[in-house]
Amino acid sequence: MTKHPILTAVRAATLGLLTAFAGPAQAADPGRVHIMDGLADPEVFRDGDRYLLTGTWAPGRNNSLKIWQSTDLTNFRELTHYQPTQIDPDHGYCRIWAPDISVDGDQLVLSFSAMQYPKGGTCPPIAKAPSNQQVTTWVATSPRRNVSFGVPKPINAGTKLPRSFKSSACPPEGCNRAIRIDSSVYDHMGGDWFFYTWFTRGNNIAAFPMSRPDAVYNILTPFSNYDNPFSSVDYEESINEAPDVISHNGLDYLIYSRGNAHFAYGLSYLVANGPGNFSKARGVRSLSTPVFAETGPGCTNKGMRWNYRREPLLENLGHSAAVEMGGRYYIFYHVGEWTGENCTGFKRNTYRQALTFKPDGTLESLTDLFLVWPRQEGHSYSIDVRLKNGRWIAPCVGASTLGQTPSYRFTGACPTASGKDRRVHKSEIAEVKLVMSSDGNWGDGKGESARKVSYSGGDYLYLGPPAEDAVSITWTETGRRGEDFSLDVMLKNGRVVAGCFGPGDLGHADAVRFAGTCRDNARSRIALNQIAGFRVCSSAAWMGAVRPNDICVREGYRPGQQRVHVDMGGG
Repeated sequence: MTKHPILTAVRAATLGLLTAFAGPAQAADPGRVHIMDGLADPEVFRDGDRYLLTGTWAPGRNNSLKIWQSTDLTNFRELTHYQPTQIDPDHGYCRIWAPDISVDGDQLVLSFSAMQYPKGGTCPPIAKAPSNQQVTTWVATSPRRNVSFGVPKPINAGTKLPRSFKSSACPPEGCNRAIRIDSSVYDHMGGDWFFYTWFTRGNNIAAFPMSRPDAVYNILTPFSNYDNPFSSVDYEESINEAPDVISHNGLDYLIYSRGNAHFAYGLSYLVANGPGNFSKARGVRSLSTPVFAETGPGCTNKGMRWNYRREPLLENLGHSAAVEMGGRYYIFYHVGEWTGENCTGFKRNTYRQALTFKPDGTLESLTDLFLVWPRQEGHSYSIDVRLKNGRWIAPCVGASTLGQTPSYRFTGACPTASGKDRRVHKSEIAEVKLVMSSDGNWGDGKGESARKVSYSGGDYLYLGPPAEDAVSITWTETGRRGEDFSLDVMLKNGRVVAGCFGPGDLGHADAVRFAGTCRDNARSRIALNQIAGFRVCSSAAWMGAVRPNDICVREGYRPGQQRVHVDMGGG
């Protein structure tokens, strides 16, 4: 097996950066709040004492934009309806997507993606004859208080700088000079930055300081998850897009969408000390996971290419915008939902959720809840959940799914339930019940026991006895198909206990509880106070190769720490 030692060093450096700027823990997540049906690609902008909300407006057939305002990020009223085709005397506009709002002095600046055509004409096809046009980005301005946006204008027209570019071909200076979609202005204390998505071999993200538009930074390309030539990136599906940047405790966070909106769509993020320093090589972290059902029904993409998990898809989320209110950040995103196979019944609605920073500076997952408990030999498990409205879903995760695996990564679906019980966001849960069977005969009243644990937020919940001296190790996936996991223990004396838990023990699991005894052949015993860290390795054959390829990521451990989370970057 091949190892990738650069990942350990890079992730350790990034973790040190996060720890240096870490702040206090935040209050529990208040939950996911529905904001608006039919609104996708949400943008929310703080303008003094009000918040402005806009986005891709499906009821307007993507030919116009609506802007709403609010003082509490919950109740929004319509402020204006922008219809550029009616304003521009010479042109019409269609495929109006992904707007962004920023401020320039006493003016609001609205940027949006669209295709432009002669007045009285029809919307041209994308990248096809006779026009061979592609979508690009336009800007319009308005007074800040009497909001009324004017005629759209191209960006940096007539220059060699990054610019609006209508042709489907690339500019002579390079494809990254064509500002296609998903523009976003970041108000950085060192000067504003302009982020955008450009096209070639997929969707890519670039940025430039607005004081130096010739200094273009290619930040994200969906080619390799890490700097690893053997790493497949099926989960990214050739798309990195929709950049949004925020600042917290001296660090900059770039949150972006990965994957196709009809497939394994999700949110990832990078962390850096300055917008010019964002890089995948410093480590990619996952902010959301698509809601896979594990068993049907769901969107199985029949007649289309499958999602990378090869499992029915219930919903996903992406294209976010975060804003600060009352001392904490809230993130707006759209949720894509399906009601049947072949992705029929697809709709996108906008939701709001608190963005929670952990004490180490990383972000709590918007979707994941890792459930972990001690292994009891020969026992099978099932999980019930009680919702905040008092209703129980039993089982939520049945024994046919869990078997004897002492952990479960809940991402928003009760795979054993049906109908309305099938899709459950973690913020709806008040209590989790772990049901155990010592003989595998369920419902006979023999050999069964249960333990209930209340849940008030977070992305981790321990379901075992409180007195146990142990640590939970949880991890996300790399996004490679058919991957198995193993766990190595790094000791303070420099020794490594490799294969403490091997693929035969962990398989496709996303967590394990470690009380000091490995499950290797030697049943190695390790005192927790001698541990310096844990290394999770993902093994997967690449492109049909016989020899598997390992991607390994290490995280440190402090004595007394209840959980160590290893983010493999792939959701």
